[in-house]
Amino acid sequence: MGGDNPNIDEVWSAIALFCTSATENPQNIAQLYQKLSLPPYGVKEGIIPIILTAVLLYYKEEVGVYQDGTFIPVLGEEHLELLVKNPERYAVKYFAIEGLRGEVFQELEAILRNPQTKAKSNIRNATLLTVVTPLYQFVKQLPRYTLQTKKLSPTALKILTILQKTAEPDELLFKQLPQACNLPPITADKEKDGITAKELKTQLIKALREINLAYENLLSECQSLLYSAFGVRNEATKLREDLRVRASYLKNKCVEPILKRFTQAVCDETKNDKQWLEALMMIIADKPAESWKDEDVSLFQSKLAELSRKFSNLEAIQEEVKVKGEGLSARRITVTRSDGEETNHMIWIDNQRESEVNQKVEEILAMLPKDKQLRETILAKLTEKILK
Repeated sequence: MGGDNPNIDEVWSAIALFCTSATENPQNIAQLYQKLSLPPYGVKEGIIPIILTAVLLYYKEEVGVYQDGTFIPVLGEEHLELLVKNPERYAVKYFAIEGLRGEVFQELEAILRNPQTKAKSNIRNATLLTVVTPLYQFVKQLPRYTLQTKKLSPTALKILTILQKTAEPDELLFKQLPQACNLPPITADKEKDGITAKELKTQLIKALREINLAYENLLSECQSLLYSAFGVRNEATKLREDLRVRASYLKNKCVEPILKRFTQAVCDETKNDKQWLEALMMIIADKPAESWKDEDVSLFQSKLAELSRKFSNLEAIQEEVKVKGEGLSARRITVTRSDGEETNHMIWIDNQRESEVNQKVEEILAMLPKDKQLRETILAKLTEKILK
């Protein structure tokens, strides 16, 4: 660059030095403009962006460009225009991938780089981005549950938080990820040691695997809860088949909305196992599993207990109906005392005497006081006495 014009060579060198010396923090371009406008350079403002652009193209892999604090992977015409009008909005930073940083980069590139991905010619810092981009893409495809769960190890939680917020590629790779793994920041002046890079790689792989499995662990936990709640006698892998058979006898007998939806979903054979389980979790918790928070597991447990009780009661009624035959309808009454003791009673109603029963009910109701609480107390006492 520069040919016989020493001034151009000097300006080029000054710009290159400005860019490559910003190893720790981005340096604002406005400072460069001010420096070059003064002696011994005395460069006109209109010339600076032209030479700066050439330098940035030359150091395409090593120098990162930021606009308003945000990393720019592609430097387009719109940015070059602003470099002339508003240089203070831009900053540069030198991504030195040497020494220990180079060793770290090689280790992480081995696990993160997609060999089928070809770098686009207009992408700046493509080498660095081959490692950083897959990490950001990994986080973007995670379900919301994983992004907000606290059921992760401290290291995995730190890494997950970092990957949702970090904007500077070198800060991510050489400072924040090492710190999350309880390693010191990897500065540009550190030499290879053969240990740090491998340790970072090992911890990162472990954390990413843990993060990736968080949602699957949630599904497994809920599957186990379903298995226990419904007293499945076969091994856990037979949960779906066991419930399907049992629900098939009930799905057309249900009136209660949630139980009806549940039995229909249990019998749905169009979904794969994961979709089937997610559908049940959605019905029970009234919330898509992917968007759950940690506390929703407790909510799921309590609602599951109530639903499984209704399911079991309906099963029992249907079994009794089979034995008793037609002409009778059943009611299952459960009385729970203050000490937790429960008694269950099956009441059979002769359909031919239903009008007679209804008449007696009306007569009894007419005799009771209007006070709702008192009526309920009388009902409780009557239930205890009659069903002894």
